[in-house]
Amino acid sequence: MAKNKSLSQFPPLVFNIFKPARMTSYDVIRHFKRHLPKGYGKIGHFGTLDPFASGVLMIGIGGAARLNEYIHDLLPKTYLAVGKLGIETPTGDYESEIIQRDDSVYLKREIAKFSAEFIEERLREKFLGEYWQAPHKYSASKFMGRNMHEWAREGVEVKKEPVLRHVYDIRVVKYKFPYLSVRVTVSSGTYVRTLFNHMSNELGTIGSLVALVREKIGFATTKNAIKKKDWPLEREFPVLEKGIPIDELLPFDRVQLSESQTTAFKCGAFLKLDQVTITKRNFSDEYVWMNDDKNQLFGLGHREVPLELRPKIKFHLGELDET
Repeated sequence: MAKNKSLSQFPPLVFNIFKPARMTSYDVIRHFKRHLPKGYGKIGHFGTLDPFASGVLMIGIGGAARLNEYIHDLLPKTYLAVGKLGIETPTGDYESEIIQRDDSVYLKREIAKFSAEFIEERLREKFLGEYWQAPHKYSASKFMGRNMHEWAREGVEVKKEPVLRHVYDIRVVKYKFPYLSVRVTVSSGTYVRTLFNHMSNELGTIGSLVALVREKIGFATTKNAIKKKDWPLEREFPVLEKGIPIDELLPFDRVQLSESQTTAFKCGAFLKLDQVTITKRNFSDEYVWMNDDKNQLFGLGHREVPLELRPKIKFHLGELDET
């Protein structure tokens, strides 16, 4: 059993932060590191948000950040993307120079007259469902231990194979040529800059983003995000009030254990599913939250075959042990 002792006086919690534009995700982490009350344990974020973008950035403390892969894999993300048709930039957004313009008659006479309804129908027909996408060359995707954008800025061309993503929904919010605003819900790891460029190509032109807002990750939205004016500073910050318990963010089924089962599970024993009480929450069939005999969350279990629960992650007074 490998143990990572990250002392914390808080349980695993997640803060839903509204990241302003022109800040990096690490700028937000740095601020919270400096100003949170002592004893928060390890801290980390769930999915980088580009500096030019704003919106939901989730930060975990007290061991919660170690569950990044579960949030990344299981919670879809919703974005409001505003793009301009007829231009292309290297980064896919307004932060770099325009390298190509579409001066075609078709753009100005035909695409300019498309209705929002027509565009939405065409995009939904093309992109809903499975969507293969290669990481953008100006992205944080890794290649040989470095971010791809680092290679790109050094003039090194890196090509990675397309990865299967999923587009759950596409809605055209507004179309006032040449600006197109779309709301998309996608699986984690989807680059909306690339998706918007592909959408522009489907309409018969090119396009790049001028604004991007991540409106939602799972159940966390911009409406209930903590705005910058309410971030911790030199005042007392209500950690427990502002933090979202990890078992609310990821609503796996709950398992209630007896005292003897709690002891056995903490020691790494497998438990038979027919010997425990499970509260269904209809989110995922693979993992379950484990509540001890005092009805306190103390770990994450993994359903094994045949009909067994295996300890996956265990919490101990804010510490997190991964088995």
